[in-house]
Amino acid sequence: MLSRVRRLGRRMRRPGSSRLFRCLVVADVDLDTGTATPRPVLTPFAEPPEGVHAFVWLHGVPVAELTLAGDPVVLIQDLPRLARQAAAEAVADHLAQHRPGDGRPVDERMPCTAEDDPWRATADGGLLTVVVCTRDRPDDLELCLTALDAMTVDVAEVLVVDNASTTDHTREVVASHPRARYVREPRRGLDWARNRGLIETRTPLVAYVDDDVLVHPRYAEALLMAFAAHPDAGAVTGLVTPAELSTPAQVQFEAAGGFGRGYRRRRLQAASTDPHDTARVVFHIGAIGTGASMAFRRERILAVGGFDPALDVGTPTRGGGDLEAMCRLLTAGDLLVYEPAVVVRHRHRRTMAELRAQRRSDGTGSASLLVGGGRKLGPTHHRQWKLIAARWFAKNTAWTLAGSLLWPRARPMSLTLATAGGWIAALTRDYYREAVAQARREAAAHPDEPVLHPL
Repeated sequence: MLSRVRRLGRRMRRPGSSRLFRCLVVADVDLDTGTATPRPVLTPFAEPPEGVHAFVWLHGVPVAELTLAGDPVVLIQDLPRLARQAAAEAVADHLAQHRPGDGRPVDERMPCTAEDDPWRATADGGLLTVVVCTRDRPDDLELCLTALDAMTVDVAEVLVVDNASTTDHTREVVASHPRARYVREPRRGLDWARNRGLIETRTPLVAYVDDDVLVHPRYAEALLMAFAAHPDAGAVTGLVTPAELSTPAQVQFEAAGGFGRGYRRRRLQAASTDPHDTARVVFHIGAIGTGASMAFRRERILAVGGFDPALDVGTPTRGGGDLEAMCRLLTAGDLLVYEPAVVVRHRHRRTMAELRAQRRSDGTGSASLLVGGGRKLGPTHHRQWKLIAARWFAKNTAWTLAGSLLWPRARPMSLTLATAGGWIAALTRDYYREAVAQARREAAAHPDEPVLHPL
């Protein structure tokens, strides 16, 4: 069954063992052409790869994934046959519908049949600006912009927002890509850069991709069609797959869930703007996507105040800015859509030290957005968001702790403690209040820079 394929793909364990694979070749299988293609190696393999992690495509849409142990050269030759069964099960899989009003995302049928070909319509790229926020990562940015250059739709603009880089390397990289425009944002903090993108953009749709992702050539096409299919959507997110699994840390992150949210389209919307109704859907915000690939109707994200400069990378909170903005859209009654046909490939953290730091940032960001960021919505919403934080922390900590105790080699305790430590530190030290003070200092130091209306 497809569930077996998905579990195998996510766990990435060696057959008959609780130990994860160390390194894997990432490949794409196109069932329309019957071909399997390994992804380019961006980071040298830390060890000889022990198998293949394959993404299965049908009619230009990803429909399944599977992990296979063995010699990658041999497996690549046999992947189309093996993947065809996985895809057949994916297409035939009955999509469970949740009860209306229970607050969980509603899954919809996958656009993977011939009569539902998502590439039939014509996408108007002039409606969309793609924003890349970056700081001192010129090598990653070069790969990112090269992938954006290869999109099948010419978007209105690719805007690179340089968030207070310490050198001119970012400007030099952008200069070599004629389709991109460079803007410097001197106020440090990822959400300052995201807001600068909103200010500079004039198109009705604005998409954000991280500088360490590679967009699929049909990224803009799929995104534009998702907004056209959901005219009431305030935001659309997409599938984030690994660009590589060249190190144990990258395999570990992907096996624990990664950024991927599966192959079913999802819709998330509150029944009303009542704080109790919005709280039910805010609790499930993690199921709708991630900031590595997110897009908004510009007028809607501006209407709720843009991004909170006291959240995310470059501040004491270290994360949460993407999800907090989407949560505010939910509190305003907006529809959020997760569309798996919108694909980007992410370069996961390469070392365990980097992964532990990311897990700690996950904790500080989650705590800060719910307990700190909820303050600006008023006392009723703040109360509900604090209850969400308590439930979220208890559920996630219990689940990850049990996994670390039962499968310590597959779910290292150090990662569990890093996330929990981030939560505890953010709450006890009130990182959000510290970040608000930092944001005020940044604004005072650069009084001539443009700002959005206050949150």
